[in-house]
Amino acid sequence: MARLSKDEIQLKIRDAVVDTVVKNGAGAASVGEIAKHARVSAGTIYLHYENKEDMLQKVYLQVKTEFHALMMASKTEQSSEAMIKRMWFDMFAFAEAHPLDFQFIEDAGMVSTLTLNQRKQVTAMGSEINDLVQRSIDDRTLDEMPVPVAVNLLIGPALLLAKKRASGGSGASRDVVDQTFERVWRAVAGG
Repeated sequence: MARLSKDEIQLKIRDAVVDTVVKNGAGAASVGEIAKHARVSAGTIYLHYENKEDMLQKVYLQVKTEFHALMMASKTEQSSEAMIKRMWFDMFAFAEAHPLDFQFIEDAGMVSTLTLNQRKQVTAMGSEINDLVQRSIDDRTLDEMPVPVAVNLLIGPALLLAKKRASGGSGASRDVVDQTFERVWRAVAGG
């Protein structure tokens, strides 16, 4: 049997962390349980991470960064409307392709385990998203409103639909997702 590369081992550990935390919570996840789930030794985990907290922090930041990069890819769109729409639908694509990752990053409890520097990184990610929304308000693509209101109106329904999909439910059909976006758009679009 071929030996796994360092990257392949880290991916196995990452997936085991995500799966274990989503199913049992961060507090109930142990290095031993994660090692067993990843089919590696606890010693192998300690080659990659200092301890359980370090492992949880780094995996959370890795998954959050991947999701954020997907959302930020929309900033290259030609119009603010196209940018917002792409962000919205990319969230569903991510939730569908990586349902456990989506649930993992949406677990508010994970943020409390981050170091101050890591929390700053997550805050900066949120600020970048807010900047895109502000740009859409400034160019009148979205109605004049505080950015947190616009974010809540746009993201709230998207998160609910994506969480339903990620939690293993049948989720919303593409038609429902499209109709939901159109209704949300009518509520936030500038005139």
